[in-house]
Amino acid sequence: MTPTFDPRLDHLHIWDLVKLSSLEDAVEQGLVREQRHPAEALRIFNYTEKTIYEQAWTSVTQQCRGLVVDDHGAVIARPYEKFFNHGEPLADELNLSAPAQVLDKLDGSLGILVPTSTGYEVATRGSFTSEQALHATALYRARYAAAFTPPPGVTVLFEIVYPANRIVCDYGGADDLFLLGGVEIRSGRVLGPDEIPGWPGPAATVFNLPTLADALAMPPRPGAEGLVVRQLDTGHMVKIKQEDYVRLHAIVTRTSARNVWEFCAVDACKHLITVPKHWGSRIGLDPERATAILAMGPDWEHHLIEGVPDEFHTWIRTTISRLRAQATDLHKQLTATARELEALYGDDRKAFAADALQRDHFGELFLLRDRRDITTNVWKLIYPPAEKPWGARSEAVA
Repeated sequence: MTPTFDPRLDHLHIWDLVKLSSLEDAVEQGLVREQRHPAEALRIFNYTEKTIYEQAWTSVTQQCRGLVVDDHGAVIARPYEKFFNHGEPLADELNLSAPAQVLDKLDGSLGILVPTSTGYEVATRGSFTSEQALHATALYRARYAAAFTPPPGVTVLFEIVYPANRIVCDYGGADDLFLLGGVEIRSGRVLGPDEIPGWPGPAATVFNLPTLADALAMPPRPGAEGLVVRQLDTGHMVKIKQEDYVRLHAIVTRTSARNVWEFCAVDACKHLITVPKHWGSRIGLDPERATAILAMGPDWEHHLIEGVPDEFHTWIRTTISRLRAQATDLHKQLTATARELEALYGDDRKAFAADALQRDHFGELFLLRDRRDITTNVWKLIYPPAEKPWGARSEAVA
């Protein structure tokens, strides 16, 4: 994107925020993703999962957090820059006693109000067309478009909350756009929800906590994610996430069928493996992981699902049942095949071997012929393929 003549010289342009060559490099390296609007001359830039994994935070990747520009390079929507958890190495330094605004951190998706030729739309952090963006746009147009005039020169920001978008926190049947505040496009100054006039819908709670020190001293709230603290004189922001939320979020966003398999396999094989290192050699599971699961005792299912959404309970239990059924079915199938071959060849091991070698899982057939237990083999064989964790969401909609 090269700067060209633009009659709208009063606009902020993307090259006022980032060096274009650096942005192009970040896109090429997979650190920033660009998505075009399907019908408008707009593009949205957002950092990628690779940026998070590699901790490749630069002025470019931090700025590209749902930044919307048109084909002239004019900035059309400017959400918050990337900000970090309090205590993280890259977090802004806030004065403990400086005046601050403390906001409830809601557990939905960031919604960015974007002007288009057909009216305002709500984008998510990296998409104009994600499920959450389309849901929020329909909601905004049906419920708020006629009653709310966004302040000029300000990008209005929401938390998109509805039951199907739940990760950890339960907001009941709430299906709404919760006002977070906004950002002045030209200056980058962050505004609180109390600085966006005329919003007729719900807003994130502003707590009577005048400083960062007060926010850090606030006791955990049941069912909440945490707080966002903004120092008023500098605009610097940090997140404070509750420990219980962090734990539950880690469970629902990192748990895949492979993780459930670990628990089921340990439960099924614990009477057969007594030497820790054999967890690795016999079923391919890290011995330290197996030891940690064993330490949970027989109530491991409760440890896995305590406090998480009901939908996750259902998925966990369904996955456990499916894996156990797979193991049972495969064990029965192999046992039946082994007995069939024994009936055909009797004591002739050579003939048994010649036939078994033509079949799947011939090693297990030999073990069964010798009356050996194949439980560990079966669980190793049904190790699930790689898949996205249950609660994982793309960085485009987080």
